[in-house]
Amino acid sequence: MTTGEKIAVLRKEQGMSQEALGEKLGLSRQAVSKWEADQAVPTMDNLMELSKLFDVPVDTLLRPDAELMPKAEDSDESWPGAENQPVRNENRKWKIAAIAAAGLLCVSVVCSAVSLWRVIVMQNQIDQLRLQSGPSTIYYPQTDNENSDLADWSENIEVDPDHNENLLVTVSAVPKEMRDGETAKFVVRSGDQSWECDAENKNGYSGEISVPLVDTFSVYLTLTSTDGEIRNIMVASEYDLKQRFSLEVRAWWENGSFSFNGKTTSASGNVATYIYCGDDSVTPVSGRILLYQNGKQIKEKKIENIETGVGGDVYYYTQVDWRNMEGGLDQYQMKAEITDNYGRVYSSEFFH
Repeated sequence: MTTGEKIAVLRKEQGMSQEALGEKLGLSRQAVSKWEADQAVPTMDNLMELSKLFDVPVDTLLRPDAELMPKAEDSDESWPGAENQPVRNENRKWKIAAIAAAGLLCVSVVCSAVSLWRVIVMQNQIDQLRLQSGPSTIYYPQTDNENSDLADWSENIEVDPDHNENLLVTVSAVPKEMRDGETAKFVVRSGDQSWECDAENKNGYSGEISVPLVDTFSVYLTLTSTDGEIRNIMVASEYDLKQRFSLEVRAWWENGSFSFNGKTTSASGNVATYIYCGDDSVTPVSGRILLYQNGKQIKEKKIENIETGVGGDVYYYTQVDWRNMEGGLDQYQMKAEITDNYGRVYSSEFFH
């Protein structure tokens, strides 16, 4: 298991949410989420706090081959024949308890020190291997202190006006260490997918990438030296992109409904349409209520007074009155359809 997977398992065993764990550590929910997704690495201070909180060694959290062991059940204080032993005085019991507690504390301190020492040794071994193997790729995983290798950076995301199913990512970054002769590009990674563009150097690097509308991604500045060494510096991470750059649409009968009189069907009443705009750049521009019979559209009613430039929760109400239509209820379906300012269409079906 990875460190992130172990943190997730231990958190769930404690019945804690990501937000609750973050509060105990003085961090945000997003920081915990990044750990559990293995998109960020806890600092050593946070690893020590996690070790105390979950009662597991730091070494167990870090090593992929170290399995999480279930906590031992409290042992029975008695032993064979204990009931036949003479009862000792209370002072002796307290002394034994104090010695045992001191012993456990010493063991805990030693284990933590050993775990820290192992981490340092492992890091030194990695550095030695990198030096021995010549030019290599150096990865800079994001920690709690985002962009620690950057002096400055900026990022802008919007729906790509030329490809409305994509996002246009405009990014700039200034590394703290600028090296002569390095070539640069920006790479956007989402799971096992990646997209890249060349980075233009104007006292810092800038670039623009069009990527599909995925839900999460991270942006890296990739710098390649003249001898082939590669530095990957994380610039930013983004989450919940589909919700932010799309409209959520739902519809239902506020009053009225479908009805059947034995011969014909009617759809009459007031339809409520709910629209949520996740980002101010995405707005509804038009809408309509559609009626289908056996999958074929037969009627429509425009949703009046759609407001452009609105954000958050918006509700619209549309009166429909379609009566005396041939066929039973099972032949008819209704749908609310909304078009946004990029020409994308969203719909929500509702039935009887």
